Amino acid sequence: MLRVSSMFAVKRALKLNNQEATLMAKHAGFRRVVFNMGLSLRVQMYGAGEFSDSKVINEIKKVLTNYVKKQPEC
Repeated sequence: MLRVSSMFAVKRALKLNNQEATLMAKHAGFRRVVFNMGLSLRVQMYGAGEFSDSKVINEIKKVLTNYVKKQPEC
């Protein structure tokens, strides 16, 4: 029996004031910084031969936590 799954999306717009819009933009920018930093660390660890996903994730968490602690704007 062939099952067909239907998918749909719901698009919502947020009504933000200027302060909220600025805060959301800052969060999005910080998210990009964290993603790019994590990706860079992952590539470096794979290049070093450390293929265990749990090791990579734990190391990324350590580095990002230390980075955030040293950055007052974070």
